[in-house]
Amino acid sequence: MNKFTLQLMGAGSLTLILSGCSVFFTDHSDDYQDQKPVVSTLEVPQGSASSKDTLVIPNETEIADLESSKPFVTPRAPFVFYPMVAVGITEQDDAIEFLVPASKEKSKRIVADFLTALHGAGTPISTQTDDQITTVPFDFHPQGWWASLWSSVTRIHPAKTAFSFHFNEIEGKTLMRVQFRDEQQDVEPSGWISPDQNDDAYSVAIRLWGTIGRQLNQSSAYLSNRDDAASFPVWVDHKGIYSIRLGNNVSPSELEMTLSAAGIYIVPGVDPLLAPVPPEDVARIGDVVDFNIPVGKGEKQKLFNVYRRNLDDVSWEEREYPYKITHQKAGDFLVIDVSATDYPEVTSFHLVQRFVN
Repeated sequence: MNKFTLQLMGAGSLTLILSGCSVFFTDHSDDYQDQKPVVSTLEVPQGSASSKDTLVIPNETEIADLESSKPFVTPRAPFVFYPMVAVGITEQDDAIEFLVPASKEKSKRIVADFLTALHGAGTPISTQTDDQITTVPFDFHPQGWWASLWSSVTRIHPAKTAFSFHFNEIEGKTLMRVQFRDEQQDVEPSGWISPDQNDDAYSVAIRLWGTIGRQLNQSSAYLSNRDDAASFPVWVDHKGIYSIRLGNNVSPSELEMTLSAAGIYIVPGVDPLLAPVPPEDVARIGDVVDFNIPVGKGEKQKLFNVYRRNLDDVSWEEREYPYKITHQKAGDFLVIDVSATDYPEVTSFHLVQRFVN
Protein backbone atom coordinates (compact mmCIF):
# COMPACT_ATOMS: atom_id res chain seq x y z
CA MET A 1 0.00 0.00 0.00
CA ASN A 2 1.59 3.19 -1.14
CA LYS A 3 1.63 6.57 0.56
CA PHE A 4 -1.14 8.07 -1.60
CA THR A 5 -3.55 5.24 -0.76
CA LEU A 6 -2.91 5.74 2.94
CA GLN A 7 -3.62 9.46 2.65
CA LEU A 8 -6.84 8.78 0.71
CA MET A 9 -8.08 6.26 3.26
CA GLY A 10 -7.21 8.60 6.12
CA ALA A 11 -9.13 11.47 4.53
CA GLY A 12 -12.15 9.25 3.94
CA SER A 13 -12.13 7.96 7.49
CA LEU A 14 -11.88 11.49 8.86
CA THR A 15 -14.82 12.60 6.70
CA LEU A 16 -16.90 9.67 7.92
CA ILE A 17 -16.12 10.44 11.55
CA LEU A 18 -16.90 14.15 11.18
CA SER A 19 -20.20 13.46 9.44
CA GLY A 20 -21.44 11.77 12.62
CA CYS A 21 -23.98 9.06 12.98
CA SER A 22 -26.58 10.82 10.83
CA VAL A 23 -25.50 8.71 7.89
CA PHE A 24 -26.84 5.56 9.54
CA PHE A 25 -29.60 6.89 11.86
CA THR A 26 -32.58 9.14 11.19
CA ASP A 27 -32.44 12.67 12.67
CA HIS A 28 -35.63 13.42 14.65
CA SER A 29 -34.59 16.88 15.89
CA ASP A 30 -37.12 18.67 13.64
CA ASP A 31 -40.07 16.34 14.15
CA TYR A 32 -41.75 18.77 16.55
CA GLN A 33 -42.43 21.14 13.67
CA ASP A 34 -44.84 18.63 12.10
CA GLN A 35 -46.76 17.80 15.28
CA LYS A 36 -50.30 19.10 15.83
CA PRO A 37 -51.19 20.88 19.09
CA VAL A 38 -53.40 19.11 21.60
CA VAL A 39 -56.46 21.22 22.48
CA SER A 40 -58.46 20.44 25.61
CA THR A 41 -61.43 22.22 27.15
CA LEU A 42 -61.45 23.09 30.82
CA GLU A 43 -64.46 21.58 32.55
CA VAL A 44 -65.87 23.59 35.47
CA PRO A 45 -68.80 22.99 37.84
CA GLN A 46 -72.24 24.26 36.94
CA GLY A 47 -72.74 27.94 37.89
CA SER A 48 -69.04 28.80 38.15
CA ALA A 49 -67.84 32.17 36.91
CA SER A 50 -66.26 32.14 33.52
CA SER A 51 -62.49 32.37 33.52
CA LYS A 52 -60.68 35.23 31.78
CA ASP A 53 -57.07 36.36 31.45
CA THR A 54 -56.63 39.78 33.08
CA LEU A 55 -53.76 41.69 34.67
CA VAL A 56 -54.51 42.33 38.32
CA ILE A 57 -52.74 45.39 39.77
CA PRO A 58 -52.92 45.63 43.57
CA ASN A 59 -54.31 48.95 44.85
CA GLU A 60 -54.93 50.09 41.30
CA THR A 61 -57.38 52.76 42.39
CA GLU A 62 -54.80 54.42 44.63
CA ILE A 63 -52.22 54.88 41.85
CA ALA A 64 -52.15 58.39 40.38
CA ASP A 65 -52.66 58.95 36.70
CA LEU A 66 -49.62 59.47 34.47
CA GLU A 67 -48.82 63.16 34.06
CA SER A 68 -47.55 64.72 30.88
CA SER A 69 -43.77 64.42 30.52
CA LYS A 70 -41.51 67.47 30.64
CA PRO A 71 -38.64 68.17 28.22
CA PHE A 72 -35.55 66.21 29.15
CA VAL A 73 -32.71 68.33 30.54
CA THR A 74 -29.20 67.00 30.05
CA PRO A 75 -27.37 66.83 33.40
CA ARG A 76 -24.47 69.26 33.56
CA ALA A 77 -21.09 68.30 34.86
CA PRO A 78 -19.56 70.45 37.62
CA PHE A 79 -17.97 73.59 36.25
CA VAL A 80 -14.24 73.16 35.77
CA PHE A 81 -13.31 76.81 36.41
CA TYR A 82 -12.93 78.37 39.86
CA PRO A 83 -13.28 82.02 40.93
CA MET A 84 -10.22 84.09 41.76
CA VAL A 85 -9.30 86.99 43.97
CA ALA A 86 -7.79 89.93 42.09
CA VAL A 87 -4.00 89.65 42.38
CA GLY A 88 -2.04 92.55 40.93
CA ILE A 89 0.78 91.66 38.55
CA THR A 90 3.52 93.92 37.18
CA GLU A 91 6.40 92.96 34.91
CA GLN A 92 9.58 94.79 35.93
CA ASP A 93 12.97 94.71 34.19
CA ASP A 94 14.46 92.17 36.60
CA ALA A 95 11.39 90.51 38.17
CA ILE A 96 7.66 89.91 38.03
CA GLU A 97 5.83 91.43 41.00
CA PHE A 98 2.60 90.13 42.52
CA LEU A 99 0.55 92.29 44.88
CA VAL A 100 -1.14 89.61 46.99
CA PRO A 101 -4.10 90.67 49.19
CA ALA A 102 -2.98 88.45 52.07
CA SER A 103 -0.38 88.33 54.81
CA LYS A 104 3.23 87.37 54.18
CA GLU A 105 2.89 84.06 56.00
CA LYS A 106 -0.16 83.05 54.00
CA SER A 107 1.55 84.06 50.75
CA LYS A 108 4.62 81.99 51.62
CA ARG A 109 2.44 78.99 52.46
CA ILE A 110 0.65 79.20 49.10
CA VAL A 111 3.96 79.45 47.24
CA ALA A 112 5.42 76.50 49.17
CA ASP A 113 2.39 74.33 48.36
CA PHE A 114 2.59 75.36 44.71
CA LEU A 115 6.27 74.45 44.49
CA THR A 116 5.61 71.07 46.10
CA ALA A 117 2.96 70.27 43.49
CA LEU A 118 5.23 71.52 40.70
CA HIS A 119 8.29 69.55 41.83
CA GLY A 120 6.64 66.27 42.79
CA ALA A 121 8.63 63.85 44.93
CA GLY A 122 11.37 65.40 47.03
CA THR A 123 11.91 68.83 48.55
CA PRO A 124 11.48 71.76 46.15
CA ILE A 125 12.85 74.44 48.51
CA SER A 126 16.60 74.91 48.80
CA THR A 127 16.70 77.73 51.37
CA GLN A 128 14.01 79.65 53.19
CA THR A 129 14.20 82.76 55.36
CA ASP A 130 11.62 85.10 56.84
CA ASP A 131 11.23 87.05 53.60
CA GLN A 132 12.65 84.81 50.85
CA ILE A 133 12.27 81.34 49.33
CA THR A 134 14.85 79.85 46.96
CA THR A 135 14.07 76.64 45.11
CA VAL A 136 16.18 73.76 43.91
CA PRO A 137 16.79 73.64 40.13
CA PHE A 138 13.76 72.38 38.18
CA ASP A 139 14.30 70.18 35.15
CA PHE A 140 11.43 71.02 32.79
CA HIS A 141 12.94 69.05 29.89
CA PRO A 142 14.36 65.74 31.19
CA GLN A 143 17.04 64.13 29.05
CA GLY A 144 16.68 60.77 27.38
CA TRP A 145 19.17 57.96 27.81
CA TRP A 146 21.31 58.89 24.80
CA ALA A 147 21.34 62.59 25.66
CA SER A 148 22.29 61.78 29.24
CA LEU A 149 25.13 59.56 28.01
CA TRP A 150 26.36 62.32 25.71
CA SER A 151 26.33 64.83 28.58
CA SER A 152 28.37 62.42 30.70
CA VAL A 153 30.96 62.06 27.93
CA THR A 154 31.21 65.74 27.00
CA ARG A 155 30.66 67.00 30.58
CA ILE A 156 28.23 69.55 29.15
CA HIS A 157 25.05 69.27 31.17
CA PRO A 158 21.73 70.98 30.39
CA ALA A 159 20.73 74.07 32.32
CA LYS A 160 18.01 73.80 34.94
CA THR A 161 15.72 76.52 36.25
CA ALA A 162 15.75 77.78 39.85
CA PHE A 163 13.37 80.37 41.30
CA SER A 164 13.61 83.02 43.97
CA PHE A 165 10.61 84.54 45.78
CA HIS A 166 11.01 87.67 47.89
CA PHE A 167 8.15 88.74 50.22
CA ASN A 168 7.53 92.21 51.64
CA GLU A 169 4.34 92.89 53.62
CA ILE A 170 2.89 96.38 53.10
CA GLU A 171 -0.34 97.53 54.80
CA GLY A 172 -1.90 94.09 55.06
CA LYS A 173 -0.84 93.05 51.56
CA THR A 174 2.27 91.27 50.35
CA LEU A 175 4.50 92.46 47.52
CA MET A 176 6.07 89.31 46.08
CA ARG A 177 8.95 89.46 43.60
CA VAL A 178 9.54 86.40 41.40
CA GLN A 179 12.92 85.83 39.71
CA PHE A 180 14.74 82.91 38.12
CA ARG A 181 18.19 81.88 36.97
CA ASP A 182 19.76 79.03 35.02
CA GLU A 183 21.93 76.62 36.98
CA GLN A 184 24.22 74.16 35.23
CA GLN A 185 26.46 71.48 36.69
CA ASP A 186 30.12 72.58 37.02
CA VAL A 187 29.18 76.10 35.81
CA GLU A 188 28.81 79.28 37.86
CA PRO A 189 25.09 80.20 38.00
CA SER A 190 23.88 83.35 36.30
CA GLY A 191 22.28 86.29 38.08
CA TRP A 192 18.62 86.48 39.02
CA ILE A 193 16.49 87.85 36.17
CA SER A 194 12.82 88.24 35.30
CA PRO A 195 10.87 85.09 34.35
CA ASP A 196 9.68 86.76 31.14
CA GLN A 197 13.16 86.06 29.72
CA ASN A 198 12.44 82.30 29.64
CA ASP A 199 9.32 80.56 28.34
CA ASP A 200 9.29 77.83 30.99
CA ALA A 201 9.90 80.24 33.87
CA TYR A 202 7.28 82.65 32.55
CA SER A 203 4.73 79.84 32.28
CA VAL A 204 5.39 78.87 35.92
CA ALA A 205 4.96 82.48 37.07
CA ILE A 206 1.65 82.81 35.23
CA ARG A 207 0.42 79.53 36.69
CA LEU A 208 1.38 80.77 40.16
CA TRP A 209 -0.68 83.92 39.60
CA GLY A 210 -3.77 81.80 38.99
CA THR A 211 -3.02 79.51 41.92
CA ILE A 212 -2.72 82.43 44.34
CA GLY A 213 -5.99 83.96 43.17
CA ARG A 214 -7.81 80.66 43.44
CA GLN A 215 -6.43 79.76 46.88
CA LEU A 216 -7.29 83.17 48.32
CA ASN A 217 -10.84 82.84 47.03
CA GLN A 218 -11.29 79.43 48.65
CA SER A 219 -10.03 80.58 52.06
CA SER A 220 -9.95 84.37 52.06
CA ALA A 221 -8.09 85.83 55.01
CA TYR A 222 -9.95 89.12 54.82
CA LEU A 223 -13.70 89.61 54.67
CA SER A 224 -13.13 92.79 52.67
CA ASN A 225 -11.77 90.68 49.80
CA ARG A 226 -15.02 88.83 49.22
CA ASP A 227 -16.68 91.60 47.22
CA ASP A 228 -13.53 92.02 45.12
CA ALA A 229 -13.44 88.28 44.46
CA ALA A 230 -17.05 88.27 43.29
CA SER A 231 -16.46 91.17 40.90
CA PHE A 232 -13.19 89.83 39.44
CA PRO A 233 -14.13 88.42 36.02
CA VAL A 234 -11.23 85.97 35.62
CA TRP A 235 -11.76 82.32 36.61
CA VAL A 236 -9.16 79.54 36.40
CA ASP A 237 -9.20 75.75 36.03
CA HIS A 238 -6.85 73.12 37.50
CA LYS A 239 -4.64 73.24 34.38
CA GLY A 240 -3.97 76.98 34.63
CA ILE A 241 -6.29 77.98 31.76
CA TYR A 242 -8.44 81.08 32.34
CA SER A 243 -11.97 82.07 31.38
CA ILE A 244 -14.05 85.23 31.66
CA ARG A 245 -17.32 85.39 33.57
CA LEU A 246 -19.66 87.54 31.49
CA GLY A 247 -22.71 87.59 33.76
CA ASN A 248 -26.14 85.99 33.52
CA ASN A 249 -28.05 85.47 30.28
CA VAL A 250 -25.64 87.47 28.15
CA SER A 251 -27.04 88.39 24.73
CA PRO A 252 -24.93 88.39 21.52
CA SER A 253 -24.93 92.19 21.47
CA GLU A 254 -23.68 92.34 25.07
CA LEU A 255 -20.95 89.83 24.23
CA GLU A 256 -19.86 91.91 21.27
CA MET A 257 -19.73 95.05 23.43
CA THR A 258 -17.64 93.23 26.06
CA LEU A 259 -15.18 91.97 23.44
CA SER A 260 -14.96 95.39 21.81
CA ALA A 261 -14.22 97.07 25.15
CA ALA A 262 -11.40 94.56 25.72
CA GLY A 263 -9.89 95.13 22.27
CA ILE A 264 -10.94 91.69 21.01
CA TYR A 265 -12.37 91.23 17.51
CA ILE A 266 -14.83 88.61 16.26
CA VAL A 267 -13.56 86.99 13.06
CA PRO A 268 -16.34 86.70 10.43
CA GLY A 269 -17.13 83.17 9.29
CA VAL A 270 -19.03 80.02 10.13
CA ASP A 271 -16.83 78.96 13.05
CA PRO A 272 -16.82 81.13 16.20
CA LEU A 273 -13.36 82.74 16.21
CA LEU A 274 -11.89 85.81 17.86
CA ALA A 275 -8.55 87.59 17.62
CA PRO A 276 -6.65 90.31 19.51
CA VAL A 277 -6.13 92.16 16.19
CA PRO A 278 -8.52 93.10 13.38
CA PRO A 279 -9.45 90.13 11.14
CA GLU A 280 -7.46 91.48 8.20
CA ASP A 281 -4.28 91.47 10.33
CA VAL A 282 -4.61 87.85 11.48
CA ALA A 283 -1.76 85.59 10.30
CA ARG A 284 -2.91 82.46 8.48
CA ILE A 285 -1.27 79.51 6.78
CA GLY A 286 -0.89 80.26 3.08
CA ASP A 287 -0.31 84.00 3.46
CA VAL A 288 2.38 85.53 1.26
CA VAL A 289 5.19 86.81 3.51
CA ASP A 290 8.69 88.18 3.01
CA PHE A 291 11.69 85.88 3.27
CA ASN A 292 14.40 87.96 4.96
CA ILE A 293 18.00 87.26 5.90
CA PRO A 294 20.05 89.14 8.51
CA VAL A 295 22.73 91.43 7.08
CA GLY A 296 24.23 92.71 10.35
CA LYS A 297 23.60 95.52 12.81
CA GLY A 298 20.10 94.19 13.44
CA GLU A 299 19.02 94.82 9.86
CA LYS A 300 17.42 92.38 7.41
CA GLN A 301 17.27 92.13 3.65
CA LYS A 302 14.35 90.76 1.68
CA LEU A 303 15.18 88.05 -0.85
CA PHE A 304 11.78 86.95 -2.15
CA ASN A 305 8.21 86.14 -1.14
CA VAL A 306 7.12 82.77 0.23
CA TYR A 307 3.90 81.16 1.41
CA ARG A 308 3.54 80.76 5.17
CA ARG A 309 3.62 77.02 5.91
CA ASN A 310 2.92 77.15 9.67
CA LEU A 311 2.35 79.56 12.54
CA ASP A 312 5.49 78.73 14.52
CA ASP A 313 6.95 82.23 14.11
CA VAL A 314 3.66 84.06 14.70
CA SER A 315 3.10 85.80 18.05
CA TRP A 316 -0.02 85.19 20.10
CA GLU A 317 -1.38 88.63 19.19
CA GLU A 318 -1.58 87.81 15.48
CA ARG A 319 -3.48 84.54 15.83
CA GLU A 320 -7.17 83.67 15.86
CA TYR A 321 -8.70 81.46 18.55
CA PRO A 322 -11.89 79.38 18.73
CA TYR A 323 -14.23 80.36 21.54
CA LYS A 324 -17.53 79.29 23.05
CA ILE A 325 -20.01 80.59 25.60
CA THR A 326 -20.60 78.09 28.40
CA HIS A 327 -23.81 78.43 30.42
CA GLN A 328 -23.49 77.30 34.02
CA LYS A 329 -25.16 77.94 37.33
CA ALA A 330 -22.65 80.67 38.16
CA GLY A 331 -23.42 82.51 34.91
CA ASP A 332 -22.22 82.69 31.33
CA PHE A 333 -18.51 82.20 30.67
CA LEU A 334 -16.31 83.01 27.71
CA VAL A 335 -13.93 80.08 27.15
CA ILE A 336 -11.13 80.65 24.61
CA ASP A 337 -9.39 77.60 23.16
CA VAL A 338 -5.62 78.20 23.27
CA SER A 339 -4.55 74.55 23.06
CA ALA A 340 -2.86 75.10 19.68
CA THR A 341 -0.15 77.33 21.19
CA ASP A 342 3.13 76.14 22.70
CA TYR A 343 2.39 77.63 26.14
CA PRO A 344 -1.41 77.68 26.61
CA GLU A 345 -1.25 79.14 30.14
CA VAL A 346 0.70 82.18 28.95
CA THR A 347 -1.54 82.79 25.94
CA SER A 348 -4.67 82.42 28.06
CA PHE A 349 -3.25 84.86 30.60
CA HIS A 350 -2.48 87.49 27.94
CA LEU A 351 -5.98 87.23 26.50
CA VAL A 352 -7.86 87.54 29.80
CA GLN A 353 -5.71 90.51 30.81
CA ARG A 354 -7.46 92.42 28.03
CA PHE A 355 -10.65 92.17 30.10
CA VAL A 356 -8.98 93.27 33.34
CA ASN A 357 -6.79 96.20 32.35
